[in-house]
Amino acid sequence: MKTNQLHAKLCAAGLTALAICLTGCETTNPDGKNVSTSAPAAASAGSTAASSTAAHPFPARYQATDTRVISIGASSATADGVTFKEPHMDKCWLAADFNFNGYDTLYIAPTLSTAKFQNDEINPHDLCKQNLPIELKRELEARGVFGKVVLNESEIPAGAHVLKLENTIIEYSKGGGAARYWAGLYGAGQPSFRVVGKMTSGDKTVFTYEARRSGVSGGARMLGAYMKDEDIQIQDIRSLALDFGDFVAAVSGKYTPKK
Repeated sequence: MKTNQLHAKLCAAGLTALAICLTGCETTNPDGKNVSTSAPAAASAGSTAASSTAAHPFPARYQATDTRVISIGASSATADGVTFKEPHMDKCWLAADFNFNGYDTLYIAPTLSTAKFQNDEINPHDLCKQNLPIELKRELEARGVFGKVVLNESEIPAGAHVLKLENTIIEYSKGGGAARYWAGLYGAGQPSFRVVGKMTSGDKTVFTYEARRSGVSGGARMLGAYMKDEDIQIQDIRSLALDFGDFVAAVSGKYTPKK
């Protein structure tokens, strides 16, 4: 009799365990709703990428290889990637799970321009277009993120895994020494340019940015009245290229995160 009762209890326990396995155990989420853990709902591609990125946030500060401490600003995940409050750029966005690594070659295309400017600004504007890719190449080669950085499409090695960087000047002014003489310390008369850029891997955009420079050096502010417009402009281009290179190096893991 006792044996039969024991068998009945064991059978009941087995059926209960089987039912639990088939229906899945349930947990209560913060909303108070029961959610089955046996068959989680499939996430969309965008939300999965955002969650993955959010799980690996980028630090805001890094130590460069030359011991400088640099900032790339706070980052936040979006549906399709990560945005940065980069202190040296007005806008900055990375595609989900992209960090500049895994590419043999970076091709920096010739600079485009949609900026409006005066006739006496044609030559310095053209110099700006020419010098921007040159200075970007110099800074990015120094970081060692890419095996090759090229300025001509013909230089891309056959079969290379290539990133393409395109830059467009959307605002431009060559500035003027007379205005710098009276109020250059406050930004008057300083050359200025604004650039928007994007990186693509094949047909996919993986990085975009927007940045402006206008007499950022101490020399331009204090002694700008005695400097050529072109000399201040090249300082500004080098400032942008330096910050661009630092951002790429930090995100790609070439720099050490710092608290």
